[in-house]
Amino acid sequence: MKQQIKVWGSRTFAVVLILLAAQKWGPQGYKVYRQYLTPKKETRYIPTAKAQHGVFTVSFHEMGALRAERSVPVLSEINGKIISLIDEGTVVKPGARLAVLDTSDLEREARNQQLEFNNRAADVDRANAELDILKKQNETELKQAQAELDFNKTELALAKERLTRKQNLLKEKLVTLSEVEQANLELRSKELAVTKGEAALELKKKEVESKEQQKLSDVRNSQFRQQLAKMQLDEAERRVKKAVITAPASGMVVLESDWNGGEHRKLQEGDQVRPMQTILTLPDLASMLVKVQLGEADAPKVQIGIPVLIRLEAVPNRVFHGTVKNIASLATEPLPWERTSSGKSFEVTVAVKEVEPKTLKPGMTADAEFVCKSVNKAVYIPIEAVIEREGKTFVYVKEKAFRRADVRVGTHNDNFICITKGLKAEDVVALRDPYATRDQQETGAIPGTEEESSKKDKNQPVPIPGATKK
Repeated sequence: MKQQIKVWGSRTFAVVLILLAAQKWGPQGYKVYRQYLTPKKETRYIPTAKAQHGVFTVSFHEMGALRAERSVPVLSEINGKIISLIDEGTVVKPGARLAVLDTSDLEREARNQQLEFNNRAADVDRANAELDILKKQNETELKQAQAELDFNKTELALAKERLTRKQNLLKEKLVTLSEVEQANLELRSKELAVTKGEAALELKKKEVESKEQQKLSDVRNSQFRQQLAKMQLDEAERRVKKAVITAPASGMVVLESDWNGGEHRKLQEGDQVRPMQTILTLPDLASMLVKVQLGEADAPKVQIGIPVLIRLEAVPNRVFHGTVKNIASLATEPLPWERTSSGKSFEVTVAVKEVEPKTLKPGMTADAEFVCKSVNKAVYIPIEAVIEREGKTFVYVKEKAFRRADVRVGTHNDNFICITKGLKAEDVVALRDPYATRDQQETGAIPGTEEESSKKDKNQPVPIPGATKK
């Protein structure tokens, strides 16, 4: 009884206070009453979207990178350390200096080869001089031998004449037989001298020829060593010149990557390069491509010739256009430093239609949107606006209140879905169930079904209405 008296007393006191406030403050007091004493109604924001009408595209996105269709590789023909390297992105013309390698060892080698060449040239000069001396000496000896032979032949002729006179005088008995025999012996002696002289001359000629051939061989060997030294000198000087690497064509510098210091990075000053190693490329910016690695699930959706919309991170609010030019026949494994997933991928090449060398640069990150299908005069809304429950598909259309409307769905992409029946353009639809509680909307549970108790995982993906269940 006492408790009831206290309750009624408190209520009476509150009413009196309200009446006094209303009498004293009038309308202002009523506003205060409504603001602080009346019960608050819970209001919830229901996001909406307007049904759109137009061309609807079915597409998917994949990240790639810009590449030039044609590029000129620039190689280092020698090994050495880079002491100067042009900045990446620089546009160059033919003959421009791109890189310089350390030439200290090369110049030392060139000096040694120059000294070796000079020594070999001196050997050639010395061999030629010795050959000239030998030829003159041989010429003198041959002349002496020939002169001696000619003298003996003259003596032989005189001996023959004396013998003939002696024989004629013997017939007249003016000389004795012994004198004739003495003249005959003298003739025989001269004939022997001539024979020996002719043999000696022939032997001398062969000896001279042999010595000259041997000396000539020495000269040729010296000349060969000189030529070899010259080739080595030219090669050393060529390597010194090749240490300065120039541009063979016009283009924009794109540095190559290599393993240096335990990491895979772009080449830079101080790095060591190998013979025939590509240090940079000069792409032709007049014809650009986008290289994209498509997963095994997306590759079958792509065909050669389908349109591609290209968006570049470096060029916002701009859409470029392209077409699929080539699709790799075989799947490839990503490189260890490029590995982002365990799956294989197919390389797809997209030809860019626009020619803008000042805007399109190799290496730019590109978002390639592959347009697989398009529907004209389609009505489409965001996927999350469509609800599928108990075998029925419907949306909530906003009028004075939200009205449930059964719909039939068609083609969809990652964000939107076509409505083929039950909705018209410009209708405003709720993006979530407006009659579900806040907890149900957050958890994704369906009001009044058994799913309400099971859908507690907020990370569970939202199913696409009308999709075939496997």
